[in-house]
Amino acid sequence: MNNKEKYIKDINDRFEGKTRELLLRQVELFYDNQRIEKTKYDIGEYVKLLKGTFMHGIFGELDNFDFTINNGFIATDFTDQSRPNKICNSVGMWNIKEDILLKDYINLYSGFTISYSIGRGPGSKIVSKLIPYHKFDEVTEEINNDEEIWSYWGDKTKEVSFIPSLVSDKRQIAFILNMNSNYAKELSYNDVWNLDFEEDVLKPFLDYRYAEKFLSNERLNRDASTTDRESAIMFGLPASLIEGVFVGRKIEKDKSALKYIKEKLPDCYICNLDGKVIVGNK
Repeated sequence: MNNKEKYIKDINDRFEGKTRELLLRQVELFYDNQRIEKTKYDIGEYVKLLKGTFMHGIFGELDNFDFTINNGFIATDFTDQSRPNKICNSVGMWNIKEDILLKDYINLYSGFTISYSIGRGPGSKIVSKLIPYHKFDEVTEEINNDEEIWSYWGDKTKEVSFIPSLVSDKRQIAFILNMNSNYAKELSYNDVWNLDFEEDVLKPFLDYRYAEKFLSNERLNRDASTTDRESAIMFGLPASLIEGVFVGRKIEKDKSALKYIKEKLPDCYICNLDGKVIVGNK
């Protein structure tokens, strides 16, 4: 039994109804594995992320690199790497919400998520927003001088935990996926966060401890804290959508690692935390 047959059997065994149909269709699309046109860059050029671009980080340095490019982005629930997730049977992606230079994206998401209360008591309102890298003192000073703001609190952005950032070396590799083609858009439509899907379809994708909160709250009222920039693609996405590899400082300084990445993905560019291409693909 090959991998595709194994995934189809698993889906038929574990799911039913519309959910099963969606997953089976996603597997068929996944293995259609259409080639996409990749954006071309020379060394030194700034990478631009278009609205709808996906980004996905991996654990370790090159530890999980080969698995990803050989197998694609597949939900761990369908592999022997299964681990607990709030949203299961899907692959998490950072979904770029508007055209932005990679350097500006990095600066923003290497920062902080701050939430503050306007007023107090039953009529108060909670607001959450992103604070760019090194702007925390400036923003909190403004908040402290605003008489309507009663309290505030914050956390690092979730991106810091999953992709290379200016504040942590924990993540060294993220893939940039070109989602502009009709093929890619058809795959990305099957997103657990997609409001087109009814609740019964979504329940098999949610941990039982999280389902009620997701369906009643977070799905409809996402903000910078929850976050409003994540996608969870049912089953997964093929590696053919990769157009670039975004690396942290450790990998950037490792010539053998860069050479290895380029040999494995010869038609892709490699870029760094400055948002610049360090290995071109023109």
